[in-house]
Amino acid sequence: MVRTAPRLCLALASAALVLGCGGAQGGASPGLTGAALPSCSAFPAPTPVTSAPASDVIEYPVPGLIGVDQLVGGPDGNLWFTGTASGSQLAAVGQITPGGQATLHPLPTPSGFDGITAGPDGDIWFAESTALKVGRLVPATGRIDEFVVQQPSRPPRNTQVRDIVAGPDGNLWFDVQQVAQEAVMPAGYVGRVTPAGAVTLYPVPGGDQPVGIQVGADGALWSRVAVADASKAPCGTLPGYTPTDRVVRVTTAGAVSEMSESNPQFAGDVIGPDGDRWWMTSSGAMRRTAPSGRVTVIPAQRSLGLWDAFRFVFGPDGSAWYVDGSSILRMTTTGQITSYHGRGTNSGATWVTRGPDNRMWFVEGASGASAVGAIRPAH
Repeated sequence: MVRTAPRLCLALASAALVLGCGGAQGGASPGLTGAALPSCSAFPAPTPVTSAPASDVIEYPVPGLIGVDQLVGGPDGNLWFTGTASGSQLAAVGQITPGGQATLHPLPTPSGFDGITAGPDGDIWFAESTALKVGRLVPATGRIDEFVVQQPSRPPRNTQVRDIVAGPDGNLWFDVQQVAQEAVMPAGYVGRVTPAGAVTLYPVPGGDQPVGIQVGADGALWSRVAVADASKAPCGTLPGYTPTDRVVRVTTAGAVSEMSESNPQFAGDVIGPDGDRWWMTSSGAMRRTAPSGRVTVIPAQRSLGLWDAFRFVFGPDGSAWYVDGSSILRMTTTGQITSYHGRGTNSGATWVTRGPDNRMWFVEGASGASAVGAIRPAH
């Protein structure tokens, strides 16, 4: 699926705020209290970042595609990605070697994409967003299987299967929501598909729309609640994409609950290589929680928009890596940020992941650039 970027709103703080258990010190932290998405005027001005030299970035074109969506490291030592060849009519799952050799596997069903992951079964799983299916590709043979995500009632237009992760229970988990500016569907769902293809949907309370599912520090599945309508989406952010401060928790047994990201029971964070819990807040700041309970809020040089604004991964250097629709950003544990940018005229990074070769790999997908790139290890 090739996405079009909306007008983006920069959401970040001017300096890191360190919070103790007794409350904020030195001012309130954006995104940690309240139930609404803050307005643009609430965000301080951007802080500068260090730009990495262009020689740190290498790009590999993917012939036959007009856009690449997301990619993931596979169990075979290669990278796997999703892409489109003509709008959303001709879709393919692709494999690219660490040397840049790409192979495409056409999809049986025309569809867009919004999610890919390596499954616990050694296969590659992906969300066929507009086809309302979950797909599986066997790396050894290239065989593709598709599983229909059947909903209890006829879904409204623009309902999509989005995001997919491997759960701790050996199954795959995904979001189902109605995106963009259509009438909101009666219910959003968090879904589960077994390696055998059995699909189960769990309704989200109040019809809220889940996005960005991930495995939390407690082993449960956590999704963010997206802005549901244009009246609640400031600064040109889009309904169905921009996160609020509400989150949905689903246990592997299917128990569903909803809370604020500032709730003391929140455990949707990612455990970093330093043993701390990390979370990108709805206001675009990185929140780091030590085992002692000490919280540090770090400016993330972050845009809340269409480019999976809340997603980040840890690299082999222990830093957090994320994208903003233009650049790849690397944040150290002390909050220092380095920006990497692709070389192409259509460059615009929309996804980043850690590759099996311990390089950071990214997608150039903002303007229909059909390329995958890699960043040389930091020295």
